[in-house]
Parts: sequence; C-alpha cells; structure tokens
Amino acid sequence: MPSAVVLFSGGLDSMLAVRILQLQGFEIEALNIRTIYTCCQLASAEAAAAMGARLTVLPVEDNYLEVIRNPLYGYGRGANPCVDCRIHMVETAGRFMEEIGACLVATGEILGQRPMSQQRQHLGIIERRSGMHGRLLRPLSARLLPPTVPEQEGLVDREKLYALQGRGRREVIELGKALQVPKLPTPSTGCMLTEPSFARRVYDLLQCHPDATRWDFELLKSGRHVRFDRTTKVVLGRNADDNAVLASFAARQDARASVLLTPRDFRGPNALLLGRFDEPALAFAGALVLRWSRPKDLTGGEIGIQQGDRHRVIHVERSETAELAKTL
Repeated sequence: MPSAVVLFSGGLDSMLAVRILQLQGFEIEALNIRTIYTCCQLASAEAAAAMGARLTVLPVEDNYLEVIRNPLYGYGRGANPCVDCRIHMVETAGRFMEEIGACLVATGEILGQRPMSQQRQHLGIIERRSGMHGRLLRPLSARLLPPTVPEQEGLVDREKLYALQGRGRREVIELGKALQVPKLPTPSTGCMLTEPSFARRVYDLLQCHPDATRWDFELLKSGRHVRFDRTTKVVLGRNADDNAVLASFAARQDARASVLLTPRDFRGPNALLLGRFDEPALAFAGALVLRWSRPKDLTGGEIGIQQGDRHRVIHVERSETAELAKTL
C-alpha cells in the first residue's frame, strides 16, 4: 500500500485531503507542524483519530525565526510571512516523507482561497523553493494544476481529484458531507501573526531587538507589553495564569536577562522587566504594576524584585508616565 504525508491542521481542508487519498488506497501519515504562533494541536489529534490516520506533531526549530525576521516573499496584512512559512513546512514534510518512505506530500490548499499563499504563482513558488519537484499534491485543486509525478506514474487517479477554486466554503462543506468526513470542524482561530494587533508586538521586537531569541518570540503571546524606551520593555500579567507564565519565563534556562516584579502587600500583576534594570526603569515597571492593581486608587506599595538568585523589596508609587503609557 502506498503511503502519503498530509500536512494536517485538523481543519476541514486537510481532513478532505486525507479522505481523498484514503479513497485511492493510500496509507496516511498526518503531519502537524507546530509553529510558535499556531494553536489547535488537540483539535488536530482528535481530527486525525476520527479520520483513522496516524498523527505526528513536529515543533519548528529555531531556524524558523528567520522566516519571521526576514521573509523572502514578505508579510501579509499582519506579520504573517505566509509563503515563506509554507515553504518551511513543505520542506519539513518533504524530509519526513523521505524518512518514512512515502511517495508524496499532500496539503489541503485550494487555489485562490488565501491571498497571501494560495494564488497560482504562490503555489508554484512553494513547490519549487521547498524542493518537492512534482511530489507536492493539492487534491482539492489538483485538476486545475499541472499533474504531479504520482499522477503521471498512475499511483494517483487524477480523475478522482478535484478542481475547487476561490474563497467560497459551500463546495468544500458539501464535499465534506459527500465524502463522509466525520464531525465537520468549524474554522479555527489560525495563526496569531495574521492579527494586526499582535503584529505590532512582532514588529516592535524586530525593530528594537533584531537579535531576539525564541524566548523573546514566545513571550510575545503572553501579558500586556509596554515599552519604556528602545532597549527596555515591561510585560505584565493580565490574570493569574499570565502571572504564572511570566514567572516561568523568568526561570527558563534560555531566558535573557530580566527582572521579575511581584506585588507584596497588594493584589496586582506580576511583571517582567527586560533591558535596563536601573532605578528609573524599575520605578516605571512598578508604577505599571500599580496601574493594573486592585484597588484602583492604590497610590503606592511594596514590590518584590527578583533578578536571578538575588531578591529585594522596593517601594513604588504611581507615575503619570506609566498611567499614560500605551500597550503594544
């Protein structure tokens, strides 16, 4: 039985790619590539189980950061380097294909569905730049695209592939019902990089810290981010979960230099101070902690300062600068 690797998000399009190839006698290896800013690993696992496909989840390595920093094909309306990201994923899937002895990589891409990565020229770029050379199959739009090697070799029946095009979902949903895809999934929230509000944080990091590490990029997902100056930023927890996350970031082995601020005699957020650790920066960070604390009219308080193994307590007071500071 021939085998195929299907890039698998757990969404309807990738489930359809699995089903189409299953109906042609392929054993499916579903591959979910976990980037820094995507979600739904649990959903993909549940969807793969429902489809009867084995699932492998691979996290991106640190070289993925270059995709975000310097995308050859640019960004979308957020900070989403969709074409470069897709090339990276298909390259990874191609290596996995070779490792397990599969004969093709398939995706749920639909011609013209997404403006950043699924236009005809983009689909060709992704295939060429990923080095797949005729081994990348898009079953939902395959009849609108050049035949792949597996089609030419007779492993895949081109007449049993589809010619879907555009952004409409009606045909896709109808096909899902016709092919008996279990529990048609609702659209996911997708990649955070596509959100303009989140993109501001990404661009701020790229501009102020071009040498940022994975730790910095992962921290962008948590808390409120407020810049003090070009080299210094404060990240504040929005709730108890965020507070715990910030404490864990401070304790990580790969953490860059930071100071953890924790309220001592009042209820408020934890904060991470990155960059400068002098008294003006600490006073600003402490005033931000007061700004989002309870009670709202709190004018001062004691804050614990932890920098590595060193601990001390400082008194902080509200400041107009912190009150007027804008979050990223």
